[in-house]
Amino acid sequence: MLKQACATAKLQNHALEQDVLEAVSAVFENLEYFKIPLRDSSSLSTLDIKDKVKLQGKLSKFFLKKGIALSGDFEIPPTLLAVLVYEKIAEILDNASPYSEIKTKSIAQARAYKKDFMQSLEKKLKQGISPKEILEYAVRICVLGNVIDYGAQCSFDLKAESKKILQAHFAHFALESFMKKLENAKQMVFIGDNAGENEFDEILIFALKALYPTLKIFYFVRGAEIINDITLKDLKNSDSALFKICKVIDSGVLSPGFIESLANVEAKEIYKKADVILAKGMGNFESMEWHAKRDERVFLLFKIKCNVVRDYLKKIWVILCFSPHF
Repeated sequence: MLKQACATAKLQNHALEQDVLEAVSAVFENLEYFKIPLRDSSSLSTLDIKDKVKLQGKLSKFFLKKGIALSGDFEIPPTLLAVLVYEKIAEILDNASPYSEIKTKSIAQARAYKKDFMQSLEKKLKQGISPKEILEYAVRICVLGNVIDYGAQCSFDLKAESKKILQAHFAHFALESFMKKLENAKQMVFIGDNAGENEFDEILIFALKALYPTLKIFYFVRGAEIINDITLKDLKNSDSALFKICKVIDSGVLSPGFIESLANVEAKEIYKKADVILAKGMGNFESMEWHAKRDERVFLLFKIKCNVVRDYLKKIWVILCFSPHF
């Protein structure tokens, strides 16, 4: 979060970087054991119980002003803190959408790459190859989009990744479990992630609709601008094909990852009724990991992009996890 905050500041005004650093640090003021250094985040510690309670109080007050009630001993994933942090950054930069131009370019770039993949998928469907092969192809192309991530602070090369994605090794690949859930599913929630990824998400949704024609798919987008996450406005401005193949839902979620307690009434109701839930990206993993372990409907699809997550999952960094079981 600290590194990304600096990067966001540099996008707009290098002179404001120090102000942004101090704003991030201020989120953790008055904590007894958890200290966040302004320049070096390599030695950060975990939250003490007392510090967690203090942060919960700060977050409760912050979200209450937005009409969202957070109560009790709730979890504090990085994505929840990000809402508070990025609101401060937006105020300092005087820009609520510093990634607007980047998002537009990401969508255009991904759309150009998507064409060949979509043609290949349509060819496979006509050839009558097995549903498992079709779905695996679509999943691999779908996760290719997860390299488009300015929030992870890692470089990416979409062209290079697209060449190796079909042979890439999955850290955990529960395709058969996913297909078994889909067999009798009536409704599926697909939770989107970054702008540009949505173009590759189309390929998986197209395949799912071909293989499971009665399946109703809801595509959740963020409820507000945060980092480079996809919003309803982004899809409308880019004339996204998602509107033609599924039901797009503004989740109301303000964080860079789906947190059910932040969702609007419509999204909560759809989420509750869903038979299968597929969440894209590491932000959604950070937000939903605790619930995914307890909800067999939830599948997570993402590329591991940081050492913390890699070490936690005891997986190689190369590609992704795709399962509710870690």
